Amino acid sequence: MSSPAPDLTCLTHIQTHTRLDCYLKNSSTTITEYLADISPRGERTAIGPEDMPRASIIIPTFNRPHLLPRAVESARAAGKDVEIIVVDDASVDETAAVCSKFAGIKHIRLERNQGVAGARNAGILASRSDYIAFLDDDDLRLPGSIDLQSDALDANPDVGFVCGVMLMANQDYSLTGERSAPPAGKGDRFWELLQLEFPVMPLCVLIRKECFARVGLLNGRLRGIDDWDILVRIAELYPAMILEDAVGIYRCPTPRSGQGSSSQASQLTRALAHQRQLFRLPRVMSATNTQRRSARRKTVNRVADTLLWNAAGLLRAKAFDSAAANIFTALRVNPIRALRPGALMKLEQLLVAVRRESLNQ
Repeated sequence: MSSPAPDLTCLTHIQTHTRLDCYLKNSSTTITEYLADISPRGERTAIGPEDMPRASIIIPTFNRPHLLPRAVESARAAGKDVEIIVVDDASVDETAAVCSKFAGIKHIRLERNQGVAGARNAGILASRSDYIAFLDDDDLRLPGSIDLQSDALDANPDVGFVCGVMLMANQDYSLTGERSAPPAGKGDRFWELLQLEFPVMPLCVLIRKECFARVGLLNGRLRGIDDWDILVRIAELYPAMILEDAVGIYRCPTPRSGQGSSSQASQLTRALAHQRQLFRLPRVMSATNTQRRSARRKTVNRVADTLLWNAAGLLRAKAFDSAAANIFTALRVNPIRALRPGALMKLEQLLVAVRRESLNQ
């Protein structure tokens, strides 16, 4: 069952940050109770099914108004009955003026910067639909993708979220030909997500709103990994469905692009640290010691391998500082894995090739 939508005047409480922090700390409070607490008496009315959009797309943004028109238009094309919520996370530029020119969207301005997770939470609380999608302001949704995923959730009421294929693009939105595609099908994905073996990002996910009532909102203290954390917590309780269809275009970060995912070394380090907290979830606590140790070992190995893979790509791009950060982080996380002869040989060959190319220019 979906939660009633608050009047937008209620979001003044969210802007102060206090009530939202209290909500995040109190896991026994449901979203319905939270909304009842922050809503002025007599100002909320029940929303009938005929007034409810099928899905809500939440677009958090901060000081990037030039990116918003493209993201909003992609959201419009993603579904026939979609509520678009742009959450301005206390921008100090012309973002508010740009948002005021969009017809048919819900614009929320936060008075205090709360980060991506806090902005997404404000969008969730203001949404009126049963399904929630997140769209970063520099990514794009593909036409019809929300309808496709909504159909999947309609047909599978036990599923917590459905994700599809993500297409990779350069900073100018030209496709690279790469795809991020988890194995298609329906099932339990909890351990794969927990071990960072499930390639999924918010762009390609549509979440059943009732999941937030059970597991809580996104954790604003987990900068850059709040989306992974929420999907792990949802997957502990719900099966997931993966479609073979492409649903979004992801604008790949560069070391200097300023995107939240630009520094993957620090993100993966935070993920490793936070995984210890996720090991307190009931499903992990009830697992055998052997299974828990295996999950941790797989995660550490995957992080080290990913960092070295990233370092190789950064060396090719001559981003030497970022490459060094990835290599040093891999050595710190798992020195035995990082110092394997094969891995070192590949990096050495890359360095030689890059050096030779520089001399020939």
